[in-house]
Amino acid sequence: MRFEDSSFSKSLSYDKVILDFGSYYLFDDFFIMEVNEGIHFNWDKLNILLDSLRTYYGNHKTLAYIANRVNSYSIDPVLWSYFDKDDSILIAASIVSYRDSTYINANIEKQMASIPIKRALSLEEAINWVLQLKEFN
Repeated sequence: MRFEDSSFSKSLSYDKVILDFGSYYLFDDFFIMEVNEGIHFNWDKLNILLDSLRTYYGNHKTLAYIANRVNSYSIDPVLWSYFDKDDSILIAASIVSYRDSTYINANIEKQMASIPIKRALSLEEAINWVLQLKEFN
C-alpha cells in the first residue's frame, strides 16, 4: 500500500519530496521512501537522497528509514555498508515487502547492514516498529 493511500497519511504530519527516482515522506524521526518502478537504486541515487535529507534535517539528525517497496526495482545491497562509514544519519530501517522476492532480497540486505533492519509485511507494522525504537522514546 502506498503511503498516501494509507490511513497514516491522514493522521501523521509530514512533508513530501519528489525526486527523479522516487518520492519520500519526512516525519520528525523517520522517513518513508517509495522508489519508482524499474529503477536501479545505486550510489548516485543514495547520495542524492542523503544530500536531500541533510538539507531538510541538518547534518546531525538521526533517523529511521522505511523502504515501502510498493514498486519493483533493484538495489545494490552493498549500499547498506555505507552506514558503517558514515557518521550515520540512519540508525535503523524497516523494509516493507509485498512480494516473496522482495522479502528474500530484504534478508540479503539485512545481512549486509550493521544497523538494525526489520522486515515487515505492512506499512503499519513498519511504522509501529519505528515509533517504538528506544532511540526516539
